[in-house]
Amino acid sequence: MDALILAGGRARRMGGQTKALLSLGGRSFIELILGTVTPLVDTVILSTNEPEAYRHLNLLTVTDDEEGKGPLMGILAGLRASGADSCFVAAADAPLLQKSLVLAIAAASALENDVTVPTWEGKLEPLCALYSRNCIPAIEKTIDQGRVISFYPLVRVCRMPEEEVRAADPQGLSFFNVNSPGDLARLRLLVGDSQPI
Repeated sequence: MDALILAGGRARRMGGQTKALLSLGGRSFIELILGTVTPLVDTVILSTNEPEAYRHLNLLTVTDDEEGKGPLMGILAGLRASGADSCFVAAADAPLLQKSLVLAIAAASALENDVTVPTWEGKLEPLCALYSRNCIPAIEKTIDQGRVISFYPLVRVCRMPEEEVRAADPQGLSFFNVNSPGDLARLRLLVGDSQPI
């Protein structure tokens, strides 16, 4: 696992605020994720269409070659920019990413796989997964289909069984993303953060 691509540091807003910059326990979502994964990788790449909003973090940023293609375009831009053999992709609006799960995904990846993706509650979690550079051509072919998993049939995918995921992250905290004020309230309650929304 050579690099981290933070996907979703784009114009994803809630109540007029960029979600990745919402705070939890006095730190922004993106800072929490960086604190978890940065020690495990050589390079961090932020895929965003608002680079000025993150300038204070001094990260390598990439923007979409073509807007409106969603997170898949962000992953593609990050893979192209990294030059790394493998990149861990994390969603910037899921601040409770667990180091234990990142390490478990890295351990589950095999050299012959292009994607290692966890399963949670019967669904794949493609914005918390490991991708190889071999995915680039497949993503380019399917970019217009929109969904992150659109290119999976064209590459070798290791679907990490849910029991293995639960062993590393029993509550699935890594997959708790914030899409509404209600989600944010539940998240803050979960971690004991009494900060007003």
